[in-house]
Amino acid sequence: MSTTTDEAPPQTPPAPAQVLLHDIAEEAPLRDPVRRRRLLLGIGVAVVALALVLATLRLVGVVGAPSEADKDAEALVTVQEQVRPALDDLMSSRAVFFDAERRYLPAMKQAETRAQAYNRRYLSGQRRTAVPDFSGPAGELDQVADELTALGKQLREVRPEAGVTSDAHDYLINAVRTLARDARRNAAVLQRSRGPFVLVAVDDDNALNSIRRMNKSLLFVLDATQLPIREFDLPGGTDPHRDDHSNLV
Repeated sequence: MSTTTDEAPPQTPPAPAQVLLHDIAEEAPLRDPVRRRRLLLGIGVAVVALALVLATLRLVGVVGAPSEADKDAEALVTVQEQVRPALDDLMSSRAVFFDAERRYLPAMKQAETRAQAYNRRYLSGQRRTAVPDFSGPAGELDQVADELTALGKQLREVRPEAGVTSDAHDYLINAVRTLARDARRNAAVLQRSRGPFVLVAVDDDNALNSIRRMNKSLLFVLDATQLPIREFDLPGGTDPHRDDHSNLV
């Protein structure tokens, strides 16, 4: 006579690297990076240094099996290796976005200066005021809109599954979509035959909010994985172009 049980088969505990990756992905992306560092499995510079000491001691036979600190340090290295490719891809797409923004901003400044001067005269009753030449900024804005539309399509096609960079990826998509929409809308306004010309500004009601969230999320990822910020165009790291919002927080 045979009997059956409902016992589940034993499961292999997750590796430290898997635990750390899951922990980072699950954390709120806007969490304070400083506070986050204190929560990360006790991993830090002291732990890495301790792991190096223990590794040396094992080589001379003083210490035996790897300690928990060793495992955590090894997990951190594994996590960095797994995160870096997706992070580099995202930073590359982000650089394309900011290149477009650096052309968008001066085109908008030029258009706004001309539009404001025209609008003042037009709204004061001078309806026969000559319309300024907006062909330059309008053409630039149309080109920016085309490039950002293509970038947005690419980002949606390669969107990563839930992971440590997925939040920043989504924020980048939102920023790209918003700036592309505003560039197209402003270009259309500038192509009208008469005013007034009311343009959409770059502010917290538009792309800046998504850019700020993206930057904070990426800072969180770098802090959690202890990757060196000096290698990235983020607040506290490099800032090769001061005329964009890559360091906005």
